[in-house]
Amino acid sequence: MSVTIDRAIVGEEFDRTTFPPVTAEQIVAYATSTGETDPRWTQPAPHMIAPPTFTLSLRGKHFMPKNMPAHLGRNGFDAGKDIEMGAAIRPGDVLTAVATVHDVYEKTGRSGSMTFIVFRTAVTNQRGESVATIDQKMMFR
Repeated sequence: MSVTIDRAIVGEEFDRTTFPPVTAEQIVAYATSTGETDPRWTQPAPHMIAPPTFTLSLRGKHFMPKNMPAHLGRNGFDAGKDIEMGAAIRPGDVLTAVATVHDVYEKTGRSGSMTFIVFRTAVTNQRGESVATIDQKMMFR
């Protein structure tokens, strides 16, 4: 049985979050938790930058649109992420993440029909520079 999702939700913005300024402590904590040892990420200094995947630690207010079909519930699972990196993140940067429904598509595999929803999060800094674009894929059956 396949899951039907109305493609009219494509392009819909469902979350916009502006985070407090990034701190050196946050960068060090993230780098340490991921096993990084590069001093660019683990030693607070004027030239410090965040690891490229730092934006994955940001959590907005909403994981999915509020108007997702009720029958989906929590039956989906993470089907991967694609990240396009932009400007480096430095202590003091104020990041804003805007999440939209980017795509909805179906695939048929060995175990049957699967519906995928791609949520795109565009992250910018206070100068309007793109720091990352994250495509999060969720699969539903």
